[in-house]
Amino acid sequence: MEIQEKDTLFLMTLAAFGAVLASGLAAFLQWIVVLPLTIGVFLLMILTYLLNRKGAIHFSENAETWAMILTLIVFIAAFIYLYRPV
Repeated sequence: MEIQEKDTLFLMTLAAFGAVLASGLAAFLQWIVVLPLTIGVFLLMILTYLLNRKGAIHFSENAETWAMILTLIVFIAAFIYLYRPV
């Protein structure tokens, strides 16, 4: 594995750990809303660690691409819904 991929994997795992920590703190106050997010991010952190040798970088790049496409579609739908003629 290249050094750059190891660095990227380390930063991804660190970001996932930060998300688990932040959502865990939020779950302390609003556990019904935030608990599924905390569990999902924790599973994503474990998945990223386990896919270390099996192409985690390519998986995360594909997931990022699909997340950006989905976000763009949601933004377009939100603007259509907000600014539709009455």
